[in-house]
Amino acid sequence: MNICPTQDRSNRPRHRIPEERMSKFTALDHIDIVVQDPNTMADYFISLGFTEIRRTDHNGGAVELRFPGEGDQPILELTAQHGEGRPSFNLGLRHMALRCDNVDQTYRELTEEGKTFDKEPRAIPSTGRRLTNLIDPEGNVLQVVS
Repeated sequence: MNICPTQDRSNRPRHRIPEERMSKFTALDHIDIVVQDPNTMADYFISLGFTEIRRTDHNGGAVELRFPGEGDQPILELTAQHGEGRPSFNLGLRHMALRCDNVDQTYRELTEEGKTFDKEPRAIPSTGRRLTNLIDPEGNVLQVVS
């Protein structure tokens, strides 16, 4: 199912990125949205062509869906607003996660560049990811995962 037609972007300016500024990130890994009812929201996104890949107990319950399209598309993570044994999250976008080849190496390199993280990289067994949270200058979370 094609939700949005492809736009021709050939008239957009092309910028060459210097080698020393090449990104440490390889792709968008996932977007986490806090919702009141992950099951209802999962059904909605499935009706739009997303594919369910797993349900976890991470953060009080979450459903992970693969974006439509060919290949290794990013994940949409629908996290419950309220979970047992943890504080409630605000509804809406919680974080965007950027994929890299090695989260520990990326953490070290970005720390050396003066970037701020909430804590050192850690494993999340229920999702199979290793991650840390990069905090931008306005306090937004950019999760770094491998």
